[in-house]
Amino acid sequence: MFPYVTLMRPVNAFMSVIAVLIGGLLVAGNNPTLFSNLYPLGFALLAVFLITGAGNAINDYIDVESDKLNKPKRPIPSGRISRRKALAFSVVLFAIGILFTLFINWACILIAVINSILLVVYSYSLQDKILLGNIVIGYLVGSTFLFGGAALGNLLLPGLLMLLAGLSTISREIVKDLEDIEGDRKNFLKRLTSGVKMRLSRFVGKKEAGLVLEKGRAKAAAGIFMLLAIIISPLPYTLGILGFTYLVILVPTDLVFLSSIIILAKGKGKKKFSRVSRIIKIGMLLALIAFIFGVLF
Repeated sequence: MFPYVTLMRPVNAFMSVIAVLIGGLLVAGNNPTLFSNLYPLGFALLAVFLITGAGNAINDYIDVESDKLNKPKRPIPSGRISRRKALAFSVVLFAIGILFTLFINWACILIAVINSILLVVYSYSLQDKILLGNIVIGYLVGSTFLFGGAALGNLLLPGLLMLLAGLSTISREIVKDLEDIEGDRKNFLKRLTSGVKMRLSRFVGKKEAGLVLEKGRAKAAAGIFMLLAIIISPLPYTLGILGFTYLVILVPTDLVFLSSIIILAKGKGKKKFSRVSRIIKIGMLLALIAFIFGVLF
């Protein structure tokens, strides 16, 4: 059973749950009467955990060739789970996750269905697209805040948090592309030789068999998205959406994000990109803590 849990990437799925909880608490905090009826938020937490896990599983199902090079210890490339079982597991998770939204409201049903479709489409055809795939992932992560708000009947308040989370996620996804370039390039070449047409790919240019990631532009794009997140980040406090504790925790959070920009600008190579990715992830965790404290205090 443990390999199936690993396939879901439970830490990432749990972070999505926290985001949904924050979105819901933000709405409830501005309307205390909602605390008497939080069962829709409970269903939302279960739904997002399962749907996120399903998306991670289908991604591993599609990415098995590149994972053999980049992440050989993952359940499918290591042989602990077959691709066929991984696909079936993903379908079941998607179905149960969407089923839970039937007990919430139409807004949550719509978000869940759209996000489920995007998770599948992303895995099959958007991963190699210039920026588009990164933006889709940014939306998916940010929409978890929106999902929590929608569960309690408000889409407006969590919208700004969705934007902040989306921008930082897009930056990290670009860095992860840089980190995984070698394995992804070989997988891309294999698909080309199989006759699969790949337009708007991340791999462009004339070097190395005509396939090279434009690292300079990718690094610049990652830095710009992160900088936008830093610039916008004080708005929840200045607009009165979150409390002073949010601003206090935001200071070290933005310093972490800023350090990722500096290291990214100076660095190159898989280890350096891996370090930047970890730093951004730490910053995102601090941002979640800032949101939680900003809502509660």
